[in-house]
Amino acid sequence: MKKYRVFFVFLFLLLIPYICSLALIATAYNALVLHADDLFRTLVGAITGGFILYAMKATIQRPLDLIGDQIRQPFLKQFVRFFSIQRRFKFKIANLILDIILSGIATVLIRVLIDKSIIMNQLAGFFLIIMFFSTALGAYVEYDHLSVDSPSH
Repeated sequence: MKKYRVFFVFLFLLLIPYICSLALIATAYNALVLHADDLFRTLVGAITGGFILYAMKATIQRPLDLIGDQIRQPFLKQFVRFFSIQRRFKFKIANLILDIILSGIATVLIRVLIDKSIIMNQLAGFFLIIMFFSTALGAYVEYDHLSVDSPSH
């Protein structure tokens, strides 16, 4: 797979949906939790969001392995491996902790940067639309390499 295609697949199938997932978790937390700015409640939301992100990574494991097999650049290969949950136990724990930290940061950023009425009314739909189009574009760019069908079909 060519370098620019690897970049586009990674960007549209992994990075943008991951960022949108963080934003969706933060938006849902801030829209649903009363007194969301309480430190303890933010921590609980971050832990919950971290586990949701970690579980989400299980669903993208197969496409991630297929993309990883195509990458020859060491930096990009390590960056793709960040999303992998099929690694040693200490890396899995580090990955989960990073997801929790990023969920907490996203929760605070959404709360601080965006008005509560926008969070409660339309923000989740906006992030879902971005995620949908990003995934569709990423799948379109490299459908052949991400197909689980054998080449004879």
